[in-house]
Amino acid sequence: MEVKIIVSLALILAVMIAVYGWWTGSRQQSVYIQALSDNLRVLSHSHAHDAATFIVTQEYAGLESHMMNAASMPEVLSIQVAEPDGHLLCNIQRSSRGIHPTLSYKITHIAVPGRPEPDLRREGDQLVSWAPILAGTHLGWVRMALTLKTANELQVATWKSSLQIGALWILVGTLLMIIVVKRPLRAIRELSQFAQELQDRKGAQVSVRRGVYEIDLLADALNHSSTQLRDAEQRLLAEQERLTVTLQSIGDGVIATDTGNRVMLLNQIAEQLTGWSEEEAKGKELGQVLKLGTDTEYAEVMTQLGSVLEARRTLELPGQHHIVSKSGALRTVTANGAPIIDSLGQLAGTVLVIRDVTEKAEIEAEKRELAQQLAQSQKMEAVGQLAGGVAHDFNNMLGVIIGHAELALLRTGTSGEMHDRLREILDAATRSADITKQLLAFSRQQHAEPKVLDLNETIARMLKMLHRLIGEDIDLSWSPGFNVSKVRIDPSQLDQIMANLCVNARDAIAGVGNISIYTENITLSDHDKARIADLVPGEHVMLVVADSGAGMSREVMDRVFEPFYTTKALGRGTGLGLATVFGIVKQNGGHIEVQSEPGRGATFRIYLPAIQEATEERTLEKEKPVGGTETVLLVEDEPAIMDIGTTILTQLGYTVYPASSPEQAIAIADDMGREIDLLLTDVIMPGMNGKDLSEQLLANRPQLKCLFMSGYTADVIAERGKFNADMCFLQKPFTMQSLAAKVREALAGD
Repeated sequence: MEVKIIVSLALILAVMIAVYGWWTGSRQQSVYIQALSDNLRVLSHSHAHDAATFIVTQEYAGLESHMMNAASMPEVLSIQVAEPDGHLLCNIQRSSRGIHPTLSYKITHIAVPGRPEPDLRREGDQLVSWAPILAGTHLGWVRMALTLKTANELQVATWKSSLQIGALWILVGTLLMIIVVKRPLRAIRELSQFAQELQDRKGAQVSVRRGVYEIDLLADALNHSSTQLRDAEQRLLAEQERLTVTLQSIGDGVIATDTGNRVMLLNQIAEQLTGWSEEEAKGKELGQVLKLGTDTEYAEVMTQLGSVLEARRTLELPGQHHIVSKSGALRTVTANGAPIIDSLGQLAGTVLVIRDVTEKAEIEAEKRELAQQLAQSQKMEAVGQLAGGVAHDFNNMLGVIIGHAELALLRTGTSGEMHDRLREILDAATRSADITKQLLAFSRQQHAEPKVLDLNETIARMLKMLHRLIGEDIDLSWSPGFNVSKVRIDPSQLDQIMANLCVNARDAIAGVGNISIYTENITLSDHDKARIADLVPGEHVMLVVADSGAGMSREVMDRVFEPFYTTKALGRGTGLGLATVFGIVKQNGGHIEVQSEPGRGATFRIYLPAIQEATEERTLEKEKPVGGTETVLLVEDEPAIMDIGTTILTQLGYTVYPASSPEQAIAIADDMGREIDLLLTDVIMPGMNGKDLSEQLLANRPQLKCLFMSGYTADVIAERGKFNADMCFLQKPFTMQSLAAKVREALAGD
């Protein structure tokens, strides 16, 4: 029995060693061929890149010299450089390993692959690589052939070595088995004798020699090892489950690839972003699964990820990118990549972490838009305040000029040189007053009397006037919206808006063209606040004026509403038209925006809050009485205005008590022997404003009527808390007629 077991074990050992030697040789051959394949792929691509340089510069002698150097490797059998149709440019051959390579001109044409893609194949005892030569276009092929004779020799040598070592191990193993197996066999024999004796003696106690228990010890060791292996497997499964749960719980998309850039893993977020399931994506090239922006943008990203592999470092891709899912959904993301290093320190692939920042990007874009609108609004507000202040001071001077001109005209005849010159002075002052009105309109300080209007009806009545403004060469189309809501605005201000927009459109059209006007109801939502920040969401009426003119650049559009800014020739415009429109719209709680491109005309859109009230008829002013005999206390800190006001009121028949300060006015009013019917006072004065002065005088003279005047308008003064909307107000500069009318209105009021 011992001989049979030893011989059987020796034969089994011999077979195992032979099989192991064959497997080891095949494995060594496979590893060698794989390494040879990788080197051949890299070499052929490198030589193809070098060949492209020589072919482009047509240095064919340099090409042959370069390829001859490349063929000096012992394993290289041939290197051939061919054009896309197979025509040989260089043919280097070697009959066998160890022979010096030579240039051969025996053949001039070879069969090449059909598509310009790299190809690596095995042809008999040769390993052949086809590498396309690319330089913006396909220039040809580089074919390299390496001999596999060394690989075959390596397999045979490995097998022989294994057999030799195996024979020695069989001899040694047999001796060891004789020594090692003999004792367990003796234990088994003793166990057999124990069983036989146990049977023969009918359960009597039988002594067993030491050595039977060694088999039990071996079984115990195997059981213990099996238990440890089972516990290790359970720990591995639990760790894998924790890793999977953690990966799926990450709020960012995670994509892992191998060194060949093929997808190996996607977590749940990455599946949502790409539209691919993990099963579908596994093994696919990353570019098929991850559609990151345009082809150019994806190429840049892949180049940056390549640097991750080369440098083995984490890289955050700069900026934000757009990712398109399988279903076509577009999301904005940021990404960073990191190399995957295995336990042996080898590079195993790349992990790409993608964070969805779509909502954040939208919020940031909205913030930038709002910031831009705020900056523009603050700029226009600052310019408006400056324009309003200039207009206020200028109005005082114009009031003096107009008043003296009117008084002088009353003392001259209706003809003559002096009368004509005074008329020119008055006309120039009136035109200057119109300019200050435009400045006040821009700064939202123009005196207005808003009414509820039907926009369609009001604009329809203007069409004849607008036709005269734009001329016959320009077609004016009017498209009123259906059932358009009412708006609240001063009719004269609406006239200014339409006249300025149409004149501006006319000047932008060279020759014939068209201007389109239309209205419609529109509902602004919270989403629209990103574009129209100064409007409250809700119902509005949109008025649109579009033209087919020359259009505007972005730089012009940014300044188009600034006062005195114009692109027209000198003498053709003051730069106040669109500034006036801007101020009127803002004064009435609306918004204006412009859309234009050079050569594509311009479109102005005005949004006014919708009003659910009946329209108010526009009435003409009635003639007011010219003068009277009442007593007026005139309070004005500007001496020139004081002088002209006193003169006009006196000529109108009134008794005037002039006061250059509130303190002087109080002193005059304290004399109860003086009858005072009307207080005519400036609102803004040093020391005390007109409102406080009137309240102090009314305490002792409750029947006193009050008329306030200012270069600022009533609504601006009311915003500063110095004026009530129902108080009687006179806007500077005033004419004799307007002063007379307002005085009579104040004296007749409650």
